[in-house]
Amino acid sequence: MLSFIFFLTLQVILFAAWVTGYLDPYQKQLQELLLDYMGENKVSYGLKKSLTGKKLTEDQNLSKIQDQLGSQLGGVFGKGGLGEGLGSVLSKGL
Repeated sequence: MLSFIFFLTLQVILFAAWVTGYLDPYQKQLQELLLDYMGENKVSYGLKKSLTGKKLTEDQNLSKIQDQLGSQLGGVFGKGGLGEGLGSVLSKGL
């Protein structure tokens, strides 16, 4: 019972810190760390999500083309891509 009360108290403290904005710098650092681990940056990940997130048509063939285009274009700005430097510079501003 004591561990549950401690856990609940910790959750309330973390929630309050998150709502007040105290965790924002740490959240950005964690986000960049995880994206770097995946071989992405904010620009490449954003391009992939925006281009593959919402399907334009119900046609399966066009959806596959849209997914491939989003992955390829996002990969250009990710790690190892031709636009890696540009993607890194733009990601710092986001």
